[in-house]
Amino acid sequence: MSADGKERTSLATFRFIFAFGGSLLVLAAAEPLVDVFSKIGNGPVNLAIGMAACNSSFCCSGNYLFLAYFFMDTGKDKTRNRKDFVEKDLSDLLHNSPWFILLGAGISAIFFNSIRDGAAIYYFKYYIQGQSAFSIKAVNLTITLSSLYFVIGQAANIIGVILAKPVSDRIGKKYTFLYAMLFATVFSIAFYWLDKNNIILVFIFQLLISISAGIIFPLVWSMYADTADYSEWKTGRRATGLVFLRFFHVTKIRLDNRRRNGRMASGYYGFKANVVQTIEAQNGIRMMLSFFLR
Repeated sequence: MSADGKERTSLATFRFIFAFGGSLLVLAAAEPLVDVFSKIGNGPVNLAIGMAACNSSFCCSGNYLFLAYFFMDTGKDKTRNRKDFVEKDLSDLLHNSPWFILLGAGISAIFFNSIRDGAAIYYFKYYIQGQSAFSIKAVNLTITLSSLYFVIGQAANIIGVILAKPVSDRIGKKYTFLYAMLFATVFSIAFYWLDKNNIILVFIFQLLISISAGIIFPLVWSMYADTADYSEWKTGRRATGLVFLRFFHVTKIRLDNRRRNGRMASGYYGFKANVVQTIEAQNGIRMMLSFFLR
């Protein structure tokens, strides 16, 4: 969409503001919707039906938006030999060393968020051992600590996304990315020693970590376009679609396996669901939100 590196960062910033904004909307609306749907009818409250109806409403809305975008997109190039085009793109990609470096950095950032998000539910249920944050008596609704934790994280991600462009314009994308990862590392390691009774401090560190992580994501997508520039400079051809496609696949795999990552890692420490956890299991859950992310 643009040959200007700074403008690409700006475009990626808008992309992630709306992406995290959508996530924030879903996280904030999930519990109220489950509560409403589970009380439909004259029978007893049915959380299973409430959860299914909530998920179905999100899925239908998302599919509608995907299809609307697909049919609105009219930019099609029918002048190329597709087989020849793909074969040359693959060859160019295999010789694009900056792309491989950035892919490794991007995957690391993805797993950073994936393991933290997957372990957060366990952290509050089995380590903090408390869920209720506050209640809205007028509508008989209780917001859990884990939901509030996720909402704060998504809101902080948006703050980080907004900061990415002005900071990168001043010191460059590479150094902005490195400093953001450094801050995320320091804050995450410190998270291990937080007192479980100091919930305010837990949320403050979630805010700081998520701001640092939010800075990273628009930079990654902007720099992927820069690797396509490198390929064009080296070979005379661009492979922008393939450059983004590979990373997009990895991103979706991460989203689909977020909760499983948490279960697998916690299982290594002897975690068993719905029972009081051993000290070792609790320590493993804390490690997943701190040292394992490094």
